[in-house]
Amino acid sequence: MATGDRTRTCTRIPRLLLVTSDYHFYRDGRVHTTSSFMRFVPELLAFAGHIEVCAPVHPSSDAQGFSIEGPCITYRPLPPSRTIEGFLKRFPLDGIKIAGEVYRGMRRADLAWLNGPHPLQPLSAAIARLAHTPYLLYHRGDILEVARAKYGAGGARNRVALRTAWYLDKLIGVASRGAVVLYVGSNLRRHALRARYSQPAMASLVLDTQVAKGWRARLHSPLRLLWAGQLRPVKGLLYLLGAVRALLDSGIEVRLHIVGSGEQRQELEREVARLGLGSSVSLEGYVAPGPELDRYFEEADVFVFPSLSEGVPKVLLEAMARGLPVVASRVGGVPDVVCDGESGLLVRPGDAGALGEAIRRVIRDAGLRRRLSAGALAFAREHTGAAEAGRIGQGLRQAFPNIWSE
Repeated sequence: MATGDRTRTCTRIPRLLLVTSDYHFYRDGRVHTTSSFMRFVPELLAFAGHIEVCAPVHPSSDAQGFSIEGPCITYRPLPPSRTIEGFLKRFPLDGIKIAGEVYRGMRRADLAWLNGPHPLQPLSAAIARLAHTPYLLYHRGDILEVARAKYGAGGARNRVALRTAWYLDKLIGVASRGAVVLYVGSNLRRHALRARYSQPAMASLVLDTQVAKGWRARLHSPLRLLWAGQLRPVKGLLYLLGAVRALLDSGIEVRLHIVGSGEQRQELEREVARLGLGSSVSLEGYVAPGPELDRYFEEADVFVFPSLSEGVPKVLLEAMARGLPVVASRVGGVPDVVCDGESGLLVRPGDAGALGEAIRRVIRDAGLRRRLSAGALAFAREHTGAAEAGRIGQGLRQAFPNIWSE
């Protein structure tokens, strides 16, 4: 991906420091990532002259990925950690190095962009205050919702995890007071209530050229369902497999393509075998952004998103840009993207029956299908990556009027 050939505004932020916990690793001498958010970062060059990414970087990985590293996007690596639990366990050993690297990055930056929810976010906010560096907090997920979905089964260990998430949410709230806050989804507006400036923000990956010109008219036989993302329990894929089994049992032939890689693959393979879905469900593995991934969107009939917790999923916007009818869980910031009955159908999270019934409605009602497809396209046209970066840039000019240069 080219990072230096973008048209910039006449004024810009000379140096932007992005502190993020997104998973990164080295490959062929460059930093790679699997994070969908990082695909949006080059859009910020519309108003930033140079972006330095401060993130945990692993020495190597078997994961596939992509790189945005280039003349205008460079890295300041932190010690590797994959999860919040891993970060907290290693912090007693790595804390001084992490704080030192973040501080040095702050001293060079004109503005720090701090991603959360993650312990790095309130830590970096404290360091930014110490370094007298202007900063913003980008809230893109609800740590309490994630914790409830992941640790809500009871038990001493889960109770400790829930309490830790509660304390982290409180720390994020403290860091947000009097700060500049961008939040992804109205469910995170609580952290913006005491901010000195706030606005909603989406990290869209949709290019203007990717938005389809017309709504979807056809259905394949068997029906083609698509899901894409990282294979994790919080994504609700076990419920999606249950919905596919129910559809098949009711006489509706479907084929589900699951695109992505992650920790849950083996569990999903076992569940596919247990439910007898070997001929109806395909685990495609990681597919790089570009023509190959585009093909999956183009060949699908319905995009299904059964997550138990989310911010505003970027992949939903990508599906909507192709005019795909969407069936998704009513969680997190999803209702900020999918208007029930107008640009998609929303169902209760963790309910395979409701998921299957919503898919049946899309199959059987051509008028509903046409309305959802047209509504999805209309929303996607208004929320391309360039449009979202423009809105963010306008907000930052208002929030930080003194850091811009010609």
